[in-house]
Amino acid sequence: MRTDINIVYHLGAPFTDNEQVTWSLRKDAVLLSEKNVYLRRPKLYRPLIAEMVQELQGEKPSVTDQENLLNAIVGKEKVKRLIMTNPSFLGVPAWMFYGGRFYDNAGKNTAAIRNLFPDNPCEFFLGVANPAVFIPNVFRGQKEKKYPQFMENTDLATVRWSDVIARIQEANPDCPITIWCNEDSPVIWSAILHKIAAIDPKISLQGENDIINMIISEEGQALLAKYLADRPNLTEAQRRRLRIVFLERFYLSDAVEEVIDLPSWTDETVEALTKIYDDDVNRIKQMDGVTFLSP
Repeated sequence: MRTDINIVYHLGAPFTDNEQVTWSLRKDAVLLSEKNVYLRRPKLYRPLIAEMVQELQGEKPSVTDQENLLNAIVGKEKVKRLIMTNPSFLGVPAWMFYGGRFYDNAGKNTAAIRNLFPDNPCEFFLGVANPAVFIPNVFRGQKEKKYPQFMENTDLATVRWSDVIARIQEANPDCPITIWCNEDSPVIWSAILHKIAAIDPKISLQGENDIINMIISEEGQALLAKYLADRPNLTEAQRRRLRIVFLERFYLSDAVEEVIDLPSWTDETVEALTKIYDDDVNRIKQMDGVTFLSP
């Protein structure tokens, strides 16, 4: 068993980057391969992971089963870092309030995937989002439940990402976890990609502007690409400040339409959830064992 491979799980969250981590990094597949960083198409490994987790029911696999699973994903490739992403690693989004708590099974579910390769080093990555936007997006994205069944009498005032992260840490004490706010992704996408792939920040990645390009004009996209290409020696901090400037100048106001229309929700509900989220993010930044990426 190749226990020197670092297993990396990107946990989502659901309806945040919409699988963009995979597609942004795959633009540099050759570069990643040269660095022994491996990223397969999700449709190859997700069924294998799900099947093994279901079969094991929380138990650890035999060394033979570990080797078979790893070989099915990477073959005989020389790999130092294996990246796997799935917004359902935390749990099926439609059931995220199961039992009346926000991702109550986050610890159990992440431990299940961590224990697929129990002797390998493991890291988790998670982008969090304002529940005032996140909850409506997840609810609209599922068709299994009506709103009362979806919420399961959960008190919205108790929704905290820090609690989810704490459950992940408690269940996986040997696994570092990196967190960022989805709202910051347009500015820090490059840092997110570099951190997940463990690539030197000085190395330019082809997908580092993928998120900001979704919400600025074509003129802004072209100017940003040229500006960065002409200044390859900019530090990451300088690149972030530059993206903030381009967002302010070329932002497409209709590119991000957040529709918040849920039963009994009011403007006051949104404001209260946003305040809770802001306070929660500050708490997350102070949590032991958490690496927090910010602009």
